[in-house]
Amino acid sequence: MATIKKFTDLEVWQLANELEKKIFEQLNAGTLSKDYALKDQINKSAGSIPDNIAEGFGRGGRLEFIQFLSIARASTSELQSQIIRCLNRNHITKENFEQINELADKTGKKIGAFIKYLNVSEKTGPKFQHRVSTNEKRTTKNEKQETINTKEAAKPLGTYPHARRAGNLLFLSGIGSRSAKDNAIPGLEQDADGNIIKYDIEAETLQVFANVKAVLEASGSSWDKIVDVTVFLTNMKKDFPVYNKIYGEHFKDVQACRTTVEVKSLPTPIAIELKVIATI
Repeated sequence: MATIKKFTDLEVWQLANELEKKIFEQLNAGTLSKDYALKDQINKSAGSIPDNIAEGFGRGGRLEFIQFLSIARASTSELQSQIIRCLNRNHITKENFEQINELADKTGKKIGAFIKYLNVSEKTGPKFQHRVSTNEKRTTKNEKQETINTKEAAKPLGTYPHARRAGNLLFLSGIGSRSAKDNAIPGLEQDADGNIIKYDIEAETLQVFANVKAVLEASGSSWDKIVDVTVFLTNMKKDFPVYNKIYGEHFKDVQACRTTVEVKSLPTPIAIELKVIATI
C-alpha cells in the first residue's frame, strides 16, 4: 500500500465523503426536511463515517485507527437502517434509496477490508515509529519481570495484570472490548438506568482482537503465536455466527485451539471476552 499522507487520500474516506454529500442532498428535500428527529439522526450518522475515519487516521496509531474505523463502519450500518425508515415513510424514492444504500454498502465493505488489512499489518503508525516498544523498555529495566501491563489496552478492573509470562508461555487475563482511550464499548447504547438498548457484536469482536494484539505485542509475543483461546459470549444464539465469521478471518493462519462458552454476564456491559495463551 502506498504511503498516505492525508486522510483525504484514503479511498474509504473519499467514499464516506461522497455518501455524506448524497445524504445531505436528501435532508432538505421533500417531506424528510420536516421529519426533524429522523433527519437529525441521519445527519449525525452520515457525518460520523468520514469524521471517524479522519480522526482515526489523525491519531497516528494502528490500533486506534482500527477502533475508529470500527465506529465508522457501525455508523454506516446505522445509516442504512435509517434510510430504510425514510423509504418506509415515503421520504425518498425507491431509486434514491437504492443509490444511497448501494454506496453505503460499498463504503461499509471497504472499511471492513481496511480493518482486516490493518489487523494483520506490522505497521505501527507514525505515532510509534521512533519509540522504543513497551516490551523493550520493560526488558531494559528488569529482564526478569514476569507481569505485563500496557496503556494500549483498557485498564484491568482489579488487581491483576494484562498478562504474565511463565517460561516461554504467555497467559493473558480476560480481555474485553473496552477501548483503551476512554473505556467506551464500541456500538453500545444504554438507557439512563444502564440497561443495554443495543450493541454491536461485530464492532466489539474487532475491538477485542485489537486489545489482545496490543497486549501480545507489549509482552514480546504476536498474533501468530497464539496457541489457545477461550471465548466468552453473553448471547451464544444471537452472536455466535457473526463472531465466528470474524474469528475465521483473523485466525485462519493461526490454527489455535479454541473453546467458546456462553455466560450470563461479564463484569462490564460487554458481549464478548477472550482468554488467551501464547508463546514468546
